[in-house]
Amino acid sequence: MSRLATPSPPILRRAASAAPRTDAGPRRHQRALSWTGLLVALAVPVGMVAGQPLRALAALGLACLGPGAALVGLRRVRQPLAGWALALLVSVCGWTATATLAAWTGRWYPSALALAGAAVVGIVSLVGLVRAGRRPARPWRAGFRLATAPGVRAATHPAVLATAVALWLVALAGTDVTRVGQYGLLATVHPAFFGALALCVAGFAVGLLGPGRRVPSRSLPGYLVLLVLLLHGTTPLLLDQPQYAWTFKHLGVVEFIQTSGGVGASGDIYQQWPALFAATAQLADVSGVGVTALADWSAVFFNLAGALVLLAVAGTLHADRRVGYLTVFGFLCINWIEEDYLSPQALAFLLSLGALLVVLRWLRRPVPDRPAAAPGERPGTATAGGRVRVTAIAGLLGVFAVLTAGHQLSPYLLLAQITALVLLRQVRPGWLPLPLAAMLLAYLAPRYGMVSGSFSIFDGLNLFANASGNADGWGSDGQAFSAIVVRVLALAVWTGAALAAWYGWRRSHPVTVPAVLAAAPFLLLAAQNYGGEAIYRVFLFSAPWCAYLIAAALLAPRDHAGRPGSARTGRVPVAAAAVLAAVLGVAALATMQGRHGQLMVDRQSTAEVRAARHLYATAAPGSTIATVSSNFPGRLSADYGEFNRSVAVGEPDLVEGAGLRHALLGPEHVPQIEEFLRGFAGTETYLVVSDGMRRQVAYFGHLPDGAVDRLAQALDAAPGWSVAHRDDGVVVYRLTG
Repeated sequence: MSRLATPSPPILRRAASAAPRTDAGPRRHQRALSWTGLLVALAVPVGMVAGQPLRALAALGLACLGPGAALVGLRRVRQPLAGWALALLVSVCGWTATATLAAWTGRWYPSALALAGAAVVGIVSLVGLVRAGRRPARPWRAGFRLATAPGVRAATHPAVLATAVALWLVALAGTDVTRVGQYGLLATVHPAFFGALALCVAGFAVGLLGPGRRVPSRSLPGYLVLLVLLLHGTTPLLLDQPQYAWTFKHLGVVEFIQTSGGVGASGDIYQQWPALFAATAQLADVSGVGVTALADWSAVFFNLAGALVLLAVAGTLHADRRVGYLTVFGFLCINWIEEDYLSPQALAFLLSLGALLVVLRWLRRPVPDRPAAAPGERPGTATAGGRVRVTAIAGLLGVFAVLTAGHQLSPYLLLAQITALVLLRQVRPGWLPLPLAAMLLAYLAPRYGMVSGSFSIFDGLNLFANASGNADGWGSDGQAFSAIVVRVLALAVWTGAALAAWYGWRRSHPVTVPAVLAAAPFLLLAAQNYGGEAIYRVFLFSAPWCAYLIAAALLAPRDHAGRPGSARTGRVPVAAAAVLAAVLGVAALATMQGRHGQLMVDRQSTAEVRAARHLYATAAPGSTIATVSSNFPGRLSADYGEFNRSVAVGEPDLVEGAGLRHALLGPEHVPQIEEFLRGFAGTETYLVVSDGMRRQVAYFGHLPDGAVDRLAQALDAAPGWSVAHRDDGVVVYRLTG
């Protein structure tokens, strides 16, 4: 068996009483996709008339599923999981591309565009139904019917899932986020949360390793969804406002596009890569849902969508479906990188996975040492015909174009991965990286000055400096604890993946492709620091493939017979399931600590958001708005570009901008602060002091204890300063003298 490819049997299990193989299955899945597209198309105009919640659901369906389902449904779908993942990818790309073009051209008519798009989707879906035959299908079931492992009671896993959800709800009701301290959410959350997580990982392990191991339990998708809710749906339900101060800067860009109907020739770097913002603005306008609500649940959406695409990608690499489920579940457990809030990198990562799905499924080279039509191999995995390859290349270029307009860094990481696969002769054609690189250079060239002014393009061949991260020290015990936890997790993942790749190589398992995909992102460290975030992007883009390598090694067949959990014993391997559940549980807790260890800083209060909106609504255009530290929900309104015009991103702050880090602020620093603020030559000058800033400087050790309070007292007493706004824990000072 070659190490360069693996046979891939069909995803769905055939019933024992099924008739001889026909095209009934592919036609059924084709009908399911076409019916889905038709239902979405009909729901859009009805939702606009009927209002919420149908309007929101219809808009979400049009943005994420309808167009792709209609197009994919034009052909017979032999692999339903890949079909649904492709439908998601096509829909998201189409929605984002149309929104971006509308923003660039200034022709912003989202509702009219949605209605026109729904009409086209409906027509294409009808064509697909005619091609597939007239017998209706059940779109919510096709492609997801997995056989239940024999010997396991049908109600066991639903009962476990229901109990876990109940415990999660108890935890939500019993958690007070205002009590979160320097050790983060896990130190404060109600103990029922740990029970819910334990049931989730234990149920998944039993379902994965139970009797009939080649046919995983049908409840595994339920455990994946539950894990996403536990890891990413907890904070939206606990917090009053979206997490992270920088989220609000993105909301401001979205509101600008909604208000102005496009992006201008702005020096704002966000508007030069507008794909995510335009897509969100279009979704908000069509759905009638506020941008803040979309931001709250963006992490849940991106993780669920990414799970579907990654599951389909894993299915192109391995015949055993259990490997795909363990890959996705494991990736969710180890992904502590906070890329999935409402941000360009969240969309970029999803599109990158989608691009690799196209590459690995339709552009793989045939295996040279065995027939192309090997038993169990999925059509198109490595032997796609010329027409299919041309379509796949065109689709890849389209996805990459949207990705290029969405994020500054992610396309280069994807290009590195694809180039590595081409150089190692895993993917064809050999010229594939050339149009991708040309696209990147063409987009970057007119924006080079802006990017080089904000980030250095080349930081030198200093791997250790480029991998150092963006923290220059640990300012509190809580920060140190969280940092150590995620470092240990990352090193454990990379070490485990390296050992798994070595294990697979020694046994002639196909590890070349996932190993290359896991290693290629490290090339970034040879040239870029990306503001201290390069190492985080490296982990993010390598983690899915590390999870795959580990999953494939753990579930690889062993040479000895009668091992626990084999079909011969017919029993759940208790020890193996317990160990797997423990490892996944520890990894999930480490990820929670990495994501929410600094929740005391990341949470934004309603008072702070209210103060920010009041300030941006009442301050004169051209004003300078400064902060003590960066933890403030600024630039959150459509007119954010009218303020701090001489500042590239964010607001000038005293800790970094004025060079007052570690200073015990007081009356003696007021003249220095005034000189610093007058240097921006704003029409008016404001300085914001808030509890969020107090928490930030305490957590990171930027200022001594009590420094912010001493500054507030000094400003209250200083001549030339007045209070422009005061709210719960927030004071906005105006420099009048």
